[in-house]
Amino acid sequence: MKILLVTGSFPPMKCGVGDYSAHLAKYLGREQDTSVAVLTDTAAASAPADTDFQLLPVARGWKISDIPPVMRAITRWNPDIVHIQYPTQGYGNRKLPWLLPAIACALRYKVVQTWHEYFPMGGYANLLNSTVPGGLIAVRPNYKEMMPSWYRWLIRNKIFAFIPNTSTIPFTQLTPAEAEEIRARFSEKGKQLVAYFGFVYPEKDVERIFEIADPSKHHLVLICDLEPSNRYHLKILSLLKSAAWSGRVTVTGFLPKEEAGRILAAADAVLFPLRKGGGEWNTSLHAAASQGTFVLTTSTLRHGYQPSENIFYSRPGDVKKMREALIAHAGVRRRVHSSVLHKDWEAIAAAHVILYRRILGKQFPGNKA
Repeated sequence: MKILLVTGSFPPMKCGVGDYSAHLAKYLGREQDTSVAVLTDTAAASAPADTDFQLLPVARGWKISDIPPVMRAITRWNPDIVHIQYPTQGYGNRKLPWLLPAIACALRYKVVQTWHEYFPMGGYANLLNSTVPGGLIAVRPNYKEMMPSWYRWLIRNKIFAFIPNTSTIPFTQLTPAEAEEIRARFSEKGKQLVAYFGFVYPEKDVERIFEIADPSKHHLVLICDLEPSNRYHLKILSLLKSAAWSGRVTVTGFLPKEEAGRILAAADAVLFPLRKGGGEWNTSLHAAASQGTFVLTTSTLRHGYQPSENIFYSRPGDVKKMREALIAHAGVRRRVHSSVLHKDWEAIAAAHVILYRRILGKQFPGNKA
């Protein structure tokens, strides 16, 4: 089975969906009797020689002028499945990405799409994608239920699958001495290390961390980029320069995934005070929880402390409850086995193959899962 993944971003480009796509390609390539390629932007690096997939970096910014090279790349590789990821940082506001399913369908290829965000992802630009036949994967639960009825009608002929995602950050096993060395690098002795990890958008409600944490007890590490030219980022930068937090916040900038994993593993708590609530689709949350570190986040569906996950779910905006949870659970650690993340990705790849076989029908009737 030849599988062509299409993604606007791919490492080393900065994008959560790009990282997800890299892991998916890796584990799909390890499946029996599969051949995998990734069509992406020229800003992506070449794939290492030992990878189980081929990299096709042909798009130059996903402009309309990229249609001919993209079409040539698809037809030359001649896949059984064209699987397109939405949205990605690399697509930007270009029109071409939203035409890709129709183009692949017109070339007579079977099309699968993964939608990483709830409706109205892409707004009206996604209406054409909704009508293209094939498969539709959601990484968020209750996906169809969150759509208006008329949108569910548009996708009625698609073969739908909910396939949860997981962490794209490797599991890190630190010795007590290594963890202490990392904490000492950032904060004075006796203070707890409280981290945030991921992109910084208004819906992430990152400024809320400065209300939840206590500058007399905590040192903040923001594992992210903050650009003064971005109005929302400027708001965060002003908070870390305030009298209360000056000298008590470290902004690391973008880090390699291994280094980010080490800081998450050493932290006493990782905060995600999402404005509208999060869930298992949040790969940053997975990255922190998979290290065994205490995670504090928000949810509209779940509430309270879950010992099996070492996660506290608060209602969005409930600063008082989040402060209490941070005091009660910071420093608590959950035992995590290094094989769990590997098995998660194997299961994700197997679920994809099941869907591909359903779409291809008699051509590939077997089931390797």
